[in-house]
Amino acid sequence: MAQRDVGWFAAHLPSRGAVSFAEPGLGAQLSRGSLMLEFTLMQGEVGPLGLVHLGSREGWLRFFSLALDGEGHLSLVQRQGDAVHALSLDVSSACQAGGRMRVTWSWDCEKGLSRLSLEAVDGGSLRQKLGHDPLAMPRADLAALAAAQDGTQLGPRVEWLALGDHVQPVGPGACFAPATPIATPKGERPAASLKAGDWVETADAGPQKVLWSGRVSLPALGALRPVRLCAPFFGATRDLWLWPRHRVALGGAAVDYLFGEDEVLIGAQHLVDGVSAQQPDRPCVLNWHGILLEGHHLLSADGCLIESLSLGRLARTPALARTTALADLGSELPLHGAAARRVLRTYEAQALAAERRRRDGPVAA
Repeated sequence: MAQRDVGWFAAHLPSRGAVSFAEPGLGAQLSRGSLMLEFTLMQGEVGPLGLVHLGSREGWLRFFSLALDGEGHLSLVQRQGDAVHALSLDVSSACQAGGRMRVTWSWDCEKGLSRLSLEAVDGGSLRQKLGHDPLAMPRADLAALAAAQDGTQLGPRVEWLALGDHVQPVGPGACFAPATPIATPKGERPAASLKAGDWVETADAGPQKVLWSGRVSLPALGALRPVRLCAPFFGATRDLWLWPRHRVALGGAAVDYLFGEDEVLIGAQHLVDGVSAQQPDRPCVLNWHGILLEGHHLLSADGCLIESLSLGRLARTPALARTTALADLGSELPLHGAAARRVLRTYEAQALAAERRRRDGPVAA
């Protein structure tokens, strides 16, 4: 019987060293898996910048490299003896903008799949390149990467690296903790209990049918650390846990003063103030649940208004859509135009956060 995937099983943080998430019982070679890491670029910086380098010689040549070159190409190279696998992804436009970047490389030797993705965390863009016939990763190499030893060199900008024995979906899918109470026409239900075809209540458009409801697992590291919205500042009776880039609808005097709006949408990470919203630093793997509707709407979670999944124009890039958690929707993937509320840009969110601090208290949620 084939071994069941355990997902993310190990990570390395330069400030902490190796972190174990699970005991996968790996064989000598991992024919399917994912490597994810985050690093930061200055605006306009394109490299050269090494991210991961692993080389060893034990009777045969073995080499793995992930780097950004001087022309803004993210390059991955595997070599095992005479066998070589390489991918190159043009990320020059993302480099010009700078900021935090997240790289995901997934491979599946049985399907001949290799996929290299770069997400500009601050800019919100996603670029991807597909390749063929990757090489299985030796267990010894994975152990060396997790420990950053035995010939492994992590670049000085790498903030963390995580390893899994699964093919990780990229793009949208993560929203809130599975137990988050979501308002429906028949009362509150945990997010994870909702399925396609069920109905939810929205604050802006009344009852709406769920098109997709699913789970994404991610390492709680770096920009993926969860945000805890504390009751009663947000949820009326309980704390709410959100994926950091998922957005909350806020209103109140500060919102009206700065933007002239009754409500705006702001990413959860911009709400962190150490009191009403916190972002714990506890390396682990978390499950996030996503709810997709035909349009972009506001769900109610214990009285806090939280957006449903926002896909933008993803449906117009079907090749990219097939690599997300929403792949099964195929041609039924909706196009999302205008957001349910005005979405704050980063500098606007920072201005609102500063105004909240000046007023010495959180705005109404």
